[in-house]
Parts: sequence; structure tokens; C-alpha cells
Amino acid sequence: MKIKLALGTKLEQPYYDRVAEVCDIKKVGSLLNEGFIGEEELIEQCMGCEIIYIGSDLVTRRCLEKWKSAGLKLLGCGRGTPVNVDCQAARELNIPLVYCPGRNAQSVAEFTVGLMLALVRNIGMSCSKINDGTLLGDKVEDIYRTEGKKDVLWKNDKIFVRDIIPSGQELYGKTLGIVGFGAIGSKVGKIAKTFNMDVNVYDPFCPKKIIEEAGVKPCNLEELLINSDIITIHLPANDSTIGLIDSTWFEKMKPTSFLINTSRASVIEQKALIKALDNNQIAGAAMDVMWIEPCPKNHPLLHRDNVIITPHIAGWTYGVYLWQSRMICDEIIRYANNQEPQLVWKK
Repeated sequence: MKIKLALGTKLEQPYYDRVAEVCDIKKVGSLLNEGFIGEEELIEQCMGCEIIYIGSDLVTRRCLEKWKSAGLKLLGCGRGTPVNVDCQAARELNIPLVYCPGRNAQSVAEFTVGLMLALVRNIGMSCSKINDGTLLGDKVEDIYRTEGKKDVLWKNDKIFVRDIIPSGQELYGKTLGIVGFGAIGSKVGKIAKTFNMDVNVYDPFCPKKIIEEAGVKPCNLEELLINSDIITIHLPANDSTIGLIDSTWFEKMKPTSFLINTSRASVIEQKALIKALDNNQIAGAAMDVMWIEPCPKNHPLLHRDNVIITPHIAGWTYGVYLWQSRMICDEIIRYANNQEPQLVWKK
């Protein structure tokens, strides 16, 4: 008899078919309904299933109690951190909770480096000036008539791009400061090394040996803030990190430095960041996360040439779902073979 599986998160091929060989799969939660569903409906959808794998739906203590009484043996969350699950309740009820660590690490790391390039090369500003017409010439009758020109500059009698867009910088030889050297931060460091950047790392919870073995330099916070040309933040949002990045950080940073955040907005004190930009304490910032999402139209960080804001898409790639699917499949197959789970959430 196949195992009853309630699946509330994406499971791509070929992993879906592999799981289907050992499980009767019932789609539930946000995989079945667009958006989030209520507690009662989620409970009902998953009742009687031996394995429940959730995406972003909220899993409360009541959910867990009901499911365990109906035969739940393994709970899974298809996220890098199971923040939507009552983990304490799972522990107290002796329900193993597995998750997908690092599922979006490569995606977010690549995006972070993309934001670095966009900032130092003024890519965001350049696109904006193209779209608003500042860098455009007058209309022509025939855009295909180029008169055989071999050497062209973005210049005419009205416009010269170099008078409008400041000179960019190279990443080569710059110092990158990484705050948080987990799955994402370590990958950012590895990519940065290929640009011949000097990489400093501040992470009091990561052993010095691991940082050094990655070919980067461990340092204290003050050293990182003073010496870095770019600082990128890779921290979880918790009681010890919310509001951590405040005015004391910006006071120590170079006025030519840039700040990048692809973790959670709440780790930065937003008034302090706005003030730092207004007072030219730093040269610019790029963020894939905001304190309120979607970002309010009247937020003071919008419409600045030296600020890039993207709509929380750093971890949204097809590759993320493939990494996630492989981890989910492996855990389910282990369970089906009476093996101990490996990716167990222990915090």
C-alpha cells in the first residue's frame, strides 16, 4: 500500500514521478488554491495523511495536533527556513520536521552579485534615464538608416551620456564585506573571488576555520565596516538581528561604499538608512526586500538614482524548485525505506 502524502509545495519532474511510485499524492494548501487558505481548511485537506509537505501555508499547533491524531508521521516544509511552522509544537508532539536548507542559495547569491554590478556600473540609473527619455534622441523617419557609421557614441548636439551618467566602477580589486556566512553568504564570497575582489567576512557564529578554508578573511564588525567598498547582508530576521544595522554602522562606512540587502528588510533600521543616503554617508543601496511588501508608492527610498529596489525576486528561479524538489524527494524516499530523515530542523 502506498503512503498517503499531502503535498502543498512544488515538486518538479522527474522527482514528482519518483515520489508517486511510493506515495498517493494529494495536492493541498497553496499548491491547490491560489493564495493562503485558512487553518480549518488546511487541517481538513491534510487529515489522514502520513506525510505532509507544506509550502508557505501557516501550520499551527492545532494543525499538528489534529494531523498527528489522524496518523501524521513526517512533516516537511519546502522552504529554506520553516518560519511558517510552529516548530516548538512539532518538537513537543514528537513530529519530525524536515525542510529544504539552501534551496535558493545559488539563486540569491547570483542575484546579489547582479545588484553589485548594477550599483557600481549605474545600470539602474541608466535604464531609468532611457525609459524616462532623458537619454533619448529625437524621433527619426527610418530607424534602419544608419548611413554606414562604424563608430558611434551616445552623443549628439543635445545629449552626451557621460555628462548625465557618472563614471562607473569595476568590482576588480574592490573589498567586499559579507555579513553572515551561511549558505548564501558563502556562495556570494565564492563568486566575488572570481572577480578578484578581496572578501572580508563578519559572522560570529561561523567558525574561523570555515571562513578561512573558503579563501576569504574573517574579521570583526568594525574592520569590515571601515574597509569595505560594498557590504552585503545575509542575516535571518530574529530577535537578535531586527534593527541590527543602524546609524552606528553607517557612521563607520566609507562615503563611497554601497549596501546590499537580499535577506530581510527588518534587519536594517530604515530611518537610519534613509538618513545615511540623504547625508551622503554611503554612496548607494540595493535591496530585494522592503519593510512593507509590496512597497508603498510613497516610500522615500523610491525614485533615487543611487538606490535599486527589486520586488523580492532574488530567490525566485526555476532552479530553486529543482533544488527543493530533489531534497523533498530524497526525504520521502528515505522515509519509505524506513531510514532516518537527514534534513531535520533542530532550532
